[in-house]
Amino acid sequence: MGRVQMKKKSTFIDMTAMSDVTVLLLTFFMLTSTFLAKEPTTVVTPPSVSEEKVQETNFVQVLVSPEGKIWLTMNNDTSAQWSNERMRMELLDKVAEIYNESHKNKISFSPEQKYAFSKLGAFGVPLANMGEFLDLAAMPEGTTKQDEWIQGKTEKVTGIPIQKEQDELHPTEFQMWMKAMRQTNNETLAQAIKDGTGVAIKADQNTSYEIVHMVMDNLQTIHMNKFTLLTALKTEGE
Repeated sequence: MGRVQMKKKSTFIDMTAMSDVTVLLLTFFMLTSTFLAKEPTTVVTPPSVSEEKVQETNFVQVLVSPEGKIWLTMNNDTSAQWSNERMRMELLDKVAEIYNESHKNKISFSPEQKYAFSKLGAFGVPLANMGEFLDLAAMPEGTTKQDEWIQGKTEKVTGIPIQKEQDELHPTEFQMWMKAMRQTNNETLAQAIKDGTGVAIKADQNTSYEIVHMVMDNLQTIHMNKFTLLTALKTEGE
């Protein structure tokens, strides 16, 4: 007697639950992820064996290119009271006040310019040109033009002015910015700067020692003697 042939049925897997889980995970990572701020130049930090991590909030980063150009970033709490936007606007007022103490040609910034500055990531142009730089934000493709300026793709001067010879009575613009950050109303940031965890220098591994030393000397002249040098974790064979 022949074997009875069973009719094959197609296998059906309900993927609804899997799709729901995937969407939930994707939403979670999108809401909790911290995106890296766009930097004016690519900096490859030198390797070291230190595993100490830099804090994610309440710190100032000094970005130094191989050519010696300097830009700054300021990261604050995510709270409404000490948001990055509010702190950057206060920083711009403070640095203008410090600048005007030693310059005949005074500078000031409009509410629109302050708002444009509050939206910047890394910043670094001479203070005398800062108003012109911020006005670009209101123009068509203004963000692109600002990026080209700060990245040195135009004839405009980029980088915060700094010099080897300086004193506390005649601060460089780099020192003015750092003084303004130290005078912040955010007590947590001010304490971090005082302790040394609030200032991080990120220099390229090909940046000359003389340039890095000049940055550190500018900080020490205004009594900011504690800071962190950012490095990459050294791997085997390096």
